Amino acid sequence: MATLKVLKYPDEFLYKISKPITEFDSHLHQLLDDMKETMNKSNGIGLAAVQVGRLLRACIILTKEGPIELVNPVIVHGDRIKTGEEACISIPKFQTRIKRFHEIIVNAQDRYGKPFEQSFKGITAVCVQHELDHMEGILISPKQA
Repeated sequence: MATLKVLKYPDEFLYKISKPITEFDSHLHQLLDDMKETMNKSNGIGLAAVQVGRLLRACIILTKEGPIELVNPVIVHGDRIKTGEEACISIPKFQTRIKRFHEIIVNAQDRYGKPFEQSFKGITAVCVQHELDHMEGILISPKQA
């Protein structure tokens, strides 16, 4: 595994839209492993591939049970909007209040392409939404509060 360079605001690459993953091969597995190590070394709770310079719809999320990989994730249900503080490892020393669903259900694939559905609550749900925003080229902003 390797630690990857995390892109920082105002890098224009962070505003690009990520593409769906179609090949579930050793290159993807290596990227996910490297993203996990990078997230851990950055003291983050989530990391999208675009933040490490890859325009791919993949992210790593830290849950109570450990890190989870979401490939091609889509939110299929959201409930109970709340406002809370958010930060981002791509925007050091910045926090803002954001409105997010408190509970979500996500359809995604694992590193082998196998589809699954997962529900998330609280800070983990917020983190998933944050990383999905990254995949759409959206960074946190006070306008979202």
